[in-house]
Order: sequence, then C-alpha cells, then structure tokens
Amino acid sequence: MEEKVFFEKVVTRENIKNVFDMYVAQKTDDLTEEIKIKVPEGLDSVSYKLFQKTLPHQVDMIFKRIRRGNYFFYPLREVNISKDPLLKIKEAKKQGKIRVLSIATIRDVITQKLLYDFLSPITERAFSQLPYVSFAYRKNVNAQKAAQKVFKELNEGYVYALDADLKGFFDTIPHDKLFDQIQLFFNDMPRIQKILFRFIHVDIGYKRKNKNNVIRIKRKEGIPQGGIISGMLANIYLHQFDCWVMSTLKAKYDIRYTRYADDFIILAKREEDIIKVKEECEKYLNSIELILHPDLNKTKISKVSNKKGLNFVGFTISKGNIGVKESNIKKFKKRIEDILKKTDFSKNKAVELLNLRLSYKYFGNDYKKFKCKNCGNFEKSRNWMRFFLIITDHNQLKMLDNWVHKSINFYYFKETGKRLPKNCLKKLEFPSLEKLYYEYRKQLKKETKFCKCPIMDKDLYATEDPYKELFNIYN
Repeated sequence: MEEKVFFEKVVTRENIKNVFDMYVAQKTDDLTEEIKIKVPEGLDSVSYKLFQKTLPHQVDMIFKRIRRGNYFFYPLREVNISKDPLLKIKEAKKQGKIRVLSIATIRDVITQKLLYDFLSPITERAFSQLPYVSFAYRKNVNAQKAAQKVFKELNEGYVYALDADLKGFFDTIPHDKLFDQIQLFFNDMPRIQKILFRFIHVDIGYKRKNKNNVIRIKRKEGIPQGGIISGMLANIYLHQFDCWVMSTLKAKYDIRYTRYADDFIILAKREEDIIKVKEECEKYLNSIELILHPDLNKTKISKVSNKKGLNFVGFTISKGNIGVKESNIKKFKKRIEDILKKTDFSKNKAVELLNLRLSYKYFGNDYKKFKCKNCGNFEKSRNWMRFFLIITDHNQLKMLDNWVHKSINFYYFKETGKRLPKNCLKKLEFPSLEKLYYEYRKQLKKETKFCKCPIMDKDLYATEDPYKELFNIYN
C-alpha cells in the first residue's frame, strides 16, 4: 500500500516541479549584491539554466521513467575537496586529507529528494524504536543536540570516552550487506528496492581531456557522498550497530551512546568498561565489514575532565564547557583573513567597506533580512554564530573578536604605514561575535516564529543597523 502511495501521490509532475523549485531556492545565494544561483552541473552537462529552459520536458521524463520502473541514475561527477581549509588540494592529497564529493545530475537530485521525502517516515518508525542515539541526516535532530547530549552525560559521571570514527565508511559499505538491510526496511516494496539497488550501484564517471569521452567506473562497494539518499542509507546500515549497542552492549556495561553519521561516542563510568567496549565494538563492526579507524587521532579512549575535552560534531566538549573546535576557529579566521587580504586600505572609506563585508560574514541572512509574503514570518537565521550558539565557553568569542581587531590594525598599517585611529572600529560598530551571541541568547527566551513554507516568497526587509534594529523586528 505504501509503495502505491509513493507512485500515485509523490511521483506527480507537479511535485517533481516543486522539488526542483525548492532545490533552486536552497542553492540561491541572496546575501550578495547580485543574487547567485549555485546549482552544480552533473556529468550530463545539463546546467541549471538549460534544465529550467526545458523544464516541462525534464519533468515529464522523470515522471515517466519512475512510473515505468526504468529510471536509472546517471554516473556521478566526483570532486576532491580539502578537509583542512588551510591546505590546498595538492598538499591535502599528500597528507591524505581529501574528501570526495559525488555530484549528481539535477534530475537525479530531484529523484533522490522524492525518494527521501517518501521513505523518511518509514525509516523513522524503525529509528524511533530506540531512544535518540543517531543525530545525522534526520529531521528534528542535529549536531548541536548531539553535542548537548554528550555534555549532559559527561556531567552525569560518564567520563571515560571511546571517541570513534569508521575508516572510509561511505567508500567501503558492502553492497550485498547494505541491500540486505534495504530489503528488511522496505520488505514489501519491490520497486523501491529496485531503484535503491540502482542508486547504490551507480557508476563513477569522469571526463578526460576529450570532453566527449566519458569513462565509467563500476562502483563495487560504498555509496556516493553528498546526496540526500546517501545519508539515509548510512543510517539504515548503521541501525543494526545502534540496536546492538543499545541492547547487547548496554546490557553488559553501564554506558551512554551517541552517533553522528560514521562518528560515535560511547561513554562509561569505569575505565575497564570502556576498554572492553572498544574491543567488542571492533569485533561487531568487523562482522558487518566495517573498520574502526586505526589512527589514534581518529579512534581513541580518554578520560574527560573540566580541562580535557573531546572533539565531536564541530565542538570541543569537556565536563566544564562546550566550545568551538579548534579547526572551526581556524576556518573562521581564514575567511576573515581572505577578506582582509582583498581590502585596499589605501582607498577612501576602505574601513567602512570592510565593515559591510564582515557584517555579511557575521550576520549571514540576518544582515539582509527576508520576510515571507505567504506566512508573514521572517526567515530563520543562518550564520556562524547561530551554529555555535550552544557553546558555554564565551572566552573563545572574546578572543576571536580581539584577534579580528588586531588583524584589521595589522593589515591597515601594512597597507598605509599608518595606525588606525583609536576607537575607529568602535565608532563604526564593527560586528562582534560576543555581542551577537548574547543577542541571540536573549532571542531564544522569546517565542519567535520563523517561516516554514516549502518555498519562501521573499520580501526584502531593509536592515539599516543590525544591532539597533535586527533583534527588535520579532517584537
């Protein structure tokens, strides 16, 4: 019955078009003077503009192929990105700090979203049989909630930690065992099984110098990173591990467990327990053809204290504080330095222009505020500080603000040979992470409604002064 609902209610021409519109909205950067639509192009060379121009044809093709059961995913364009923002691709490759992203065609992205929207409630019924242990690729949970859960458990006395990572998880998931899990989750849905089978076996493609010569490589194991279905399949495969930890392992040892994608934390009150837990996890994971990362920086046992913490989901978590992970502080500094290096301080009003550019970085969509014409509510804030709003170590923010001011002074003197006038930045009300943090914390105490429309019909709200105006618009 559920499979019939999928084909009759989800796979409609109107719904396919709506998914495309939502995808474009997500990829639209309106925090610039000129609005940019950043829809990546797949190996079929169909750009966003061409897809939109031929939209009725594209929608009809997706509709007919899924309905007939002859939809096949196009080979993926793989792109290497550096895991370390301070390293260029060549250096990152040498150090083994490369992540491979798989870029799907636009039609395949739409198909994945249709599948995800239909299958998500089904997978959630299975996942919700456990208390919240899995926090990635699911609705209503996120990295912040995972970090807060670990912080709470540390303060309940579970201070011995197994901080673990799975080696090459997305690249090494065995197809036969993954498909066994797919059949368990969707046992009475043969057409869903067939399309997911095709997805996990999709070819890897890349182009040579000759633009028309596309070489396909058969994917023998693993699933592509970057797609919305990949995250769901990762959770499906690791659900058996979640169940084993929460039943078999938890029956033996007094532990707490939190997983985010292929990273997980198991906490215990006794050191001897956590040592045995690691050994048992290793054996179980080997039985499903997964490997705990052998690198001691990736998988380790430690005792967490007020001063010594562990890194998880972008945060450093100790008994005393939740802070921003050092690598994320480096990323923030790099973005600021990139702006400073491009600023010509010898020009008139250069500092004022810098203030504007930094404001976009600090405030994100709160600097160029949009109100929905449909529901009358504002767009939810998206920026660096919003993501790290759960931190309790405020000194990090104060130190970052000081670093930014010193860096501005340094680049100004380097360019002009002069020192920046005293209180110049204060008079211009340069953005401050610390101030922004406290303003957002105040906002949390208010009942604020944000736009939840599938596609926001945006009406620009003129924000002249973020500090004086921005945080009063909800009143």
